[in-house]
Amino acid sequence: MRRKRWGSAALRLLLVLVSLLCALALAAMFYGTMVYQLLDENGRPLALEEEAQIAGLLALSEGEMTDERTDTARVGGVNCEVVTRAYALEGGGTARAITATPAAYLERLQLEGWQPQLVTGFTLAGLDAVCERREGEMLLAARAGETVYLLATDGEEQTLYALGTAAKIE
Repeated sequence: MRRKRWGSAALRLLLVLVSLLCALALAAMFYGTMVYQLLDENGRPLALEEEAQIAGLLALSEGEMTDERTDTARVGGVNCEVVTRAYALEGGGTARAITATPAAYLERLQLEGWQPQLVTGFTLAGLDAVCERREGEMLLAARAGETVYLLATDGEEQTLYALGTAAKIE
């Protein structure tokens, strides 16, 4: 009997050690992923206060542009330059074409309550895009290097798909 207890105790100890090693491996992978996201394309750390340059602005082929504004938003400890173009769409809808840099601006989507959808196949100005939704609005999000392109509309998926496909970067 005594030998069985020692065997089960050794088995428990082994399971605890294996669990601890798995937890450490997962923590290392998570940390590595987070550090990797904070590197530029050359493997250097992103400068938190460095001014980023916007290469091209997102524009819609449909609708009439009614407003354009440039702002600075602080997201995740980084100053992001944000250009927002508002459009009036045929049929009374509206859309916003947003161009922001650096890519840390993407953190703002979660803070604003956007929820990624499982729908695939969307493009935004020729870039693969993620479809997101929040109360009565739809959004496409795409990234090219450190520039983020967003298209938000009060329309449905078909409207968003058509606008994203016809959008361009100028």
